[in-house]
Amino acid sequence: MEKKHPLEILTRKERMPHILCSGCGVGTTMANLAEALMEEEVDLDKVSIVSGIGCSGRAAGYFKLDGFHTTHGRPVAFATGLKLANPDLHVIVFSGDGDLAAIGGNHLIHAARRNIDIKVICINNFTYGMTGGQMGPTTPLRTWSSTSVYGNYEMPFNLPYLMEACGASYVARWTSAHAHYIKNSIREAMHKKGFCFIEVISACPVNWGRRNKLRTGKAMVKFFLEHTVVETNPDPAQALIQMDTPIVCGVFVDRTAPWYLEAMQTQLTKKLGISEFRGDGKVELPEEGKEEKIELRPPAKKFRPVQIKIAGLGGQGIGLLGLILGRAACIFDGKQAVYTQEYGPEARGGASSSNIIISSEAIDLPYVTKPDVMITMAQGAFRKYKKEIQPDSILFMDKDLVKPTALPKGVKVYAVPATRMAEQLGRAVVANIVMLGFFVALTPYISLEAAEKALNMSVPKGTEEFNLKAFKNGYDYGKGIKKEGE
Repeated sequence: MEKKHPLEILTRKERMPHILCSGCGVGTTMANLAEALMEEEVDLDKVSIVSGIGCSGRAAGYFKLDGFHTTHGRPVAFATGLKLANPDLHVIVFSGDGDLAAIGGNHLIHAARRNIDIKVICINNFTYGMTGGQMGPTTPLRTWSSTSVYGNYEMPFNLPYLMEACGASYVARWTSAHAHYIKNSIREAMHKKGFCFIEVISACPVNWGRRNKLRTGKAMVKFFLEHTVVETNPDPAQALIQMDTPIVCGVFVDRTAPWYLEAMQTQLTKKLGISEFRGDGKVELPEEGKEEKIELRPPAKKFRPVQIKIAGLGGQGIGLLGLILGRAACIFDGKQAVYTQEYGPEARGGASSSNIIISSEAIDLPYVTKPDVMITMAQGAFRKYKKEIQPDSILFMDKDLVKPTALPKGVKVYAVPATRMAEQLGRAVVANIVMLGFFVALTPYISLEAAEKALNMSVPKGTEEFNLKAFKNGYDYGKGIKKEGE
């Protein structure tokens, strides 16, 4: 009878034998993770492993799970996008101290600050093991590396203290000699909502150990067992690793706090009256101080995604115009929408754009690549983005400020004196709102009702009536042109 390894269901056998160095703690921790997943009976179809560059970055390739081997320093960023796109997933980051705390440091602290619901296992071997044993952000003081040949004099990170200060829900530390503790911490983290961080002080006899008189895996494990202290509720402020004092291990933080999507939903529920959110449950509207409930439309009928680019100068409200369109589509018309901005280093006064995609289905790529509609409000912006105008597309423009030349074949042009109309109302700044009304009147992408509601939501308090007047002027102008063309 053929014998099977108990973790075979999680292991890519074709990748074996692994290429980790003898005595390395990465393989041990990978086994601890596999055991934890098996014991918790997690639905493996809903588990994704994300790793970066480095020795521990190979984890995604060894697990028989959906995995992402990402660019250096970016596993937390990838994991954040993965979790927000599919909140039902268990997203686990398995990476090293250099990847997470050096080049990826900003991603790490902001994911903890936002309390993103991902589990981060940080393999801390005090060095850049894959690239030659250079000093890293966690290399202990006065220890040797290939780039600190006289001993490190740079203060290292105290990672549990950093994660606690950033707001993580769960923070623990163990060494690779504490396999049972590692497994139990992973099991605990799988039940926590929010950002969970488990630091594993890992044996690296080849690159860090041999330079610090710990030349074998056995010597490093012996050192860990003799020079660590496991405490109950240890103080993360006292967790700095120094070779002449014990390494403090334990669970430093275990608290309950809303994770990112829960916090977002609660805030939007309170401010907008929306209690239903696609794909992630329902938030009840708080009784005290609740605002008028917004009635959402059912999802739109299927239609081809529409790409819209709005171009103008900084200060013309190009970003606000795009934001209103996106809000109208997704909040009030029951459609999907994504919104991005682009502006040059000159910012105010320089050419800028905002980009919106509207669809009846989920949008995989949030970038406008071939605009179906171009809205231009300044000649400089027209010159900059003219090359993106597609044949048989639609061009909206400010009649007085844009003079189009050599357009591709089949482009339909709609022109409105938006700035002049805004000036006649008393404020040139609402030219973008005039253009909004003009656009809504001549296209089927946004309903009139949705545009008005999104406009009221987006402009400063006290200016709603004035902005609605500007919108109506543009809308009526567009309806007049439409009537003439019929």
